[in-house]
Amino acid sequence: MKIGVLGAGVVGLTSAWWLSEAGHDVVLIDHAAGPAAEASRANGAQLSYRYVAPMASPKMLGQLPGLLLPGEDAIKVSFNRELIGWGLRFLKACTSAEVARTTAAQLALAELSRVELERLLGKVPLDFGLRTAGKLVVFRKQSDLDAATPADRDAAEVLTPLQCLALEPALALRPDEFAGGVYTASEQVGDCGVFCDQLFARLGQSNRVELRMNTAIGRPVVKNRRVTGIDTDNGTVEADLFVLALGSGARAFAKSCGFDLPIYPVKGHSITIANHGEPALQHSVTDYSRKIVYAPLGGATRVAGFADFQGYDTTPVASRIAQLKQAAADTFGLEATGEADPWAGLRPMTPDSRPIIGPSPLDGLFLNTGQGMLGWTLACGSARLTTDLIDGKPPSCPSEPFDVRRFR
Repeated sequence: MKIGVLGAGVVGLTSAWWLSEAGHDVVLIDHAAGPAAEASRANGAQLSYRYVAPMASPKMLGQLPGLLLPGEDAIKVSFNRELIGWGLRFLKACTSAEVARTTAAQLALAELSRVELERLLGKVPLDFGLRTAGKLVVFRKQSDLDAATPADRDAAEVLTPLQCLALEPALALRPDEFAGGVYTASEQVGDCGVFCDQLFARLGQSNRVELRMNTAIGRPVVKNRRVTGIDTDNGTVEADLFVLALGSGARAFAKSCGFDLPIYPVKGHSITIANHGEPALQHSVTDYSRKIVYAPLGGATRVAGFADFQGYDTTPVASRIAQLKQAAADTFGLEATGEADPWAGLRPMTPDSRPIIGPSPLDGLFLNTGQGMLGWTLACGSARLTTDLIDGKPPSCPSEPFDVRRFR
């Protein structure tokens, strides 16, 4: 088939690669001049295959009143009609049964993603700083540590503060400043933006892939309730099937097709700090209380965090960047000189945190979007599952949990 992939972030790029590998002719379309221009460019860089628990949970339900108060650091909310509708679905997902369902589904997709990334690198040598660094989650409150439930308990180890400091010497906290940590040795780090750049270059070398960048995506061309083309500012692109991988832009496109996708943009920020002689982190670290992650990337450290429900603006907020710089200094003694490459991106979140992968309500349009804060982790698995379903093959992991029909 000829398949149009809408979006050149990490999910769109991996979808284009896996589909072309399966023998399809692919047209990759994006409004930006290059790949990974939005949520994929400078994300937290952690490949967290074992940390896949959803944001919606009974614990989060109990914390919501406090989180919505002015002054909350980790999460900021500005209400609008779109968020209220999304939020009602989020509340319905805050049950133990839904958490268990989502965690099981995400673990399976994450493991598939790990396997598929390894398989890709066995065929195509990409250099984006991938390494198994291990992940240490630091808990400042004893109650949070006591409630911590790693998705794969057999793979995780609970550490005292002194054990955390011995494991990660760059950690600049006193033992009395935190309760302890959970360490998972198998977790990885890698620069998603560099991965996207290199995979995009490889796609450009394929005779099965056509790249249409600098191309604004308009309305679908629908005939007999089937999408047959996409109007763009460079003409109409026709194909047998289209894959929607527009991240936070997927909801608006779905509306133009006549249906709703419950996806809301959750804004995150990051900085990238050159090490400048300071001891580099040996592991990726998550500060659970502050919702900030730290990932070692060669001679630099990626610092990322926050979850702001405040619309579609991607401009980095100066106060958020300042918070990241201060947190890096407090937690690791990392001094951010200059601008430290401030960045902000929108993660496409569904109410239950599971991506939406499968046929849309409109023939000719397939969905692969809504990966939320786990886009980098789940991209390769999502691409594999997308290709399986399009080709009518038995899915490489359970697909039912990701079907859009769960929101009806």
